[in-house]
Amino acid sequence: MNILHYLNVIIGFSLVMLLLSIVTSFAAQMWLVLFKTKGRAVGNGLASMLEDIGFEKPIAKQNVDDLLNKGSSIFGERFAGVLSKISAYFLAGAPKNIGREEFVLLLLRKASSEDELAKKLGFDDAATAKNKLDLLEQEILLEETKDSMLPAQVWRTKAMQTVVPELASKIFARFDEVLDRITEDVSMFGKFLGIIITLPILLIYWPVDSIDLLNRLSKDPVLSAKVADVAERNLPSFQKALDESKKCQENNKNNPDVRLACEQSDQALNKLAIDTMNLSEVGGLFGNEVKKDLECKLPILNIPISFDKDCKRAELTSGIFVTWILVSLGSAFWLGLLNKMLGIRSEFSKKLDAQREFRANNN
Repeated sequence: MNILHYLNVIIGFSLVMLLLSIVTSFAAQMWLVLFKTKGRAVGNGLASMLEDIGFEKPIAKQNVDDLLNKGSSIFGERFAGVLSKISAYFLAGAPKNIGREEFVLLLLRKASSEDELAKKLGFDDAATAKNKLDLLEQEILLEETKDSMLPAQVWRTKAMQTVVPELASKIFARFDEVLDRITEDVSMFGKFLGIIITLPILLIYWPVDSIDLLNRLSKDPVLSAKVADVAERNLPSFQKALDESKKCQENNKNNPDVRLACEQSDQALNKLAIDTMNLSEVGGLFGNEVKKDLECKLPILNIPISFDKDCKRAELTSGIFVTWILVSLGSAFWLGLLNKMLGIRSEFSKKLDAQREFRANNN
């Protein structure tokens, strides 16, 4: 019986860490979206690619901004255009995703009206670039008629290799590597950002003290069993939601419908975590009863947080610090541990039931 209780304690503790890691990861993703992190990274990556093929840095950045700027969520047409200039400098208006064929077409269309860009791309002048663009569009249509079932990027690729092979080879040779590096860099920055913002989230909203949590679950077999049951009931939903979210992150999101579905999937996962936190069976495990009487201030700078003048936070204890470290391990880690512990618990429960049945039959 003690072994089952200790398994329940580990399961209950893992569930709390899983829920916190989901919520804090979602908050980090919201910051990435708000500040157009992926868009800026794509813009700067493409600008560096143009530098590699002979563009000066200011010209590369200017052309990428002209080609890709779709507006920004944090920069706009205000203060006599100053913010727009900042947006252009950081390439904050670039889209999060773009295909290599689309980028070549955008370059050609711009070069067809600008001699300087046309010469940078290897053409004699804008008129030559315009002629190549017309030929390319005709070739794309021809490729489409050959096999309309193929994806559009295949038609474009074949046409570009026929009409503008030198330009296409320069871009294609670098493009995928640049975007792969961007994806990796943004992912690492997202993880780093998640670690940074987790602590204030814990102190302001869910001041979970890991040491107290373990003690409470260890001393209360009824509570630990309830929380373990909650974990077992909700694990399939969490597994499905996390799998969908991961699949969305790995797949190309150029399609607006796919991107919207991915955002909705992330929001559904976050809502599932919040709803589970609010269940009566797990009440009080998320710092609900911890006193929050300290003023919210930015660390080191000691400046009050202005978004909420009445913001109060809990004191940073060693247990909350441990929670911060553990939550930073990520939802995949805690979900994997939950799966293992619930599997062991299920096998152990079966053995206990078999032993009880054996004793009952022999009495």
